[in-house]
Amino acid sequence: MPENNLPTDSELKIDDLFKNIDELILKRNFDEAFNLVEENRAYITKFANVKQQLLLNKYHTKILFELTLMAYEVEKDADKFLSLFEKNRDFFEVHLDKPKYNRLLRYTSNIKKNRRKKKLNIIIPVAFFLVALLIYGVATMDILPKISFNEIYSSVAEKFKSDKPDDADTTVPNDDSAENNAKPDSDDASNEDEAISENNSSDSSLDEDYLLPSSTKELTLDDITGMSAKDLRLAINEMYARHGYYFGPGANQRYFDEKTWYNPDMSIKSPNDIVENFTEIENKNLSFLATQERRLKNN
Repeated sequence: MPENNLPTDSELKIDDLFKNIDELILKRNFDEAFNLVEENRAYITKFANVKQQLLLNKYHTKILFELTLMAYEVEKDADKFLSLFEKNRDFFEVHLDKPKYNRLLRYTSNIKKNRRKKKLNIIIPVAFFLVALLIYGVATMDILPKISFNEIYSSVAEKFKSDKPDDADTTVPNDDSAENNAKPDSDDASNEDEAISENNSSDSSLDEDYLLPSSTKELTLDDITGMSAKDLRLAINEMYARHGYYFGPGANQRYFDEKTWYNPDMSIKSPNDIVENFTEIENKNLSFLATQERRLKNN
């Protein structure tokens, strides 16, 4: 054999490296095989002939494929598998045969599908819980004020039930200007018609967006003619709304939010705080409305 056909020292050294790599692959010691390739990659790339370059690609592909496969099938480490696959995806696409590449793609799809399923298993119960909590909160906030009001109405009704009979059909003249609170009952019978006329005229302008003028005049049966128990309940709630009571999420709050005069005061913690500030007329009207509401409910 001519001297120029003899393998060089570099080629012999590279052959020895490949033998060691091949033995490690046969022993399925792919981590050491990968490290050996990486440590000598620069040397092999510089001195290897064409055949050795092709063999290097073959070994490299084999090692990377097996390491990626083991991460999924043996180690059950989805994060490691995805990291290896995404890092070497372009290399696999070029050097792996189609069945092996599709196998890695299938594993990737399974991992992502399982992760989405796990997220849904967490998100869906949490979402249902939050929705249920919201519904419960809305229902509770809509009911509790009514319960508290009923207790207050009953106590106020007892306090003032002797002041005015249930079937009262006359009004008491009052000064309902925005600057002053209701004045005491007038004893001047001669001015009674004139005072009532002035009140009715004032109510039509001042209380045009109110259900009843409950803060400006003492209500009578004529004022609530044709009203149902539900209407009276709304009128009672209106008395609290006039003072800024916040009803919480629900139908009452939505109703009063649409009123131009309504100005909720979040510092009010209890309906009792409002009752303490009611005028004498408001207290009498509250008692009157509560009594008439109970009468309609009992009929």
